[in-house]
Amino acid sequence: MARYLKFDLGGAVTRARLDDAMAPTTCRTLWDRMLPYDGPAFPARHSGTEAGFHFDPRIVIPLENATAQLIKGDVVFIHYPHRMRHGHPEPISEVIWCYGRYNMAIAPGKQEHVLGNVFATLEPGSEAFFAMSERLFTDGPKTLKVTGEAA
Repeated sequence: MARYLKFDLGGAVTRARLDDAMAPTTCRTLWDRMLPYDGPAFPARHSGTEAGFHFDPRIVIPLENATAQLIKGDVVFIHYPHRMRHGHPEPISEVIWCYGRYNMAIAPGKQEHVLGNVFATLEPGSEAFFAMSERLFTDGPKTLKVTGEAA
């Protein structure tokens, strides 16, 4: 049975299909411990055409299906340990998604590549969601709701 994350960003809705085969630990952990999410989404200013959200920093997942070379439609888990990010002394767990062509997971303030677990892919027809994601740069954070669906 396929599993999906449903994203609602300021009324722009899409789904991402979980890749349980390539990232089983990431999918299982986030499904069980992150959902549902209801909070702010923000632009990933240092990494290109990406947006995301932070959640419980105690969620740490080993690297699997990990890369810093991201493509449009990728949904990625990244964990930054204590003092890894400039200006953020505390650990951070985040999910980001790529809504455009130019993406590179970069540690803010360090300009170093960061490996992230690619664990889902946004479905075709996500253009309105991509457009709303791009507006985060100019409009500021928006409310994001993330829920799980099984089909």
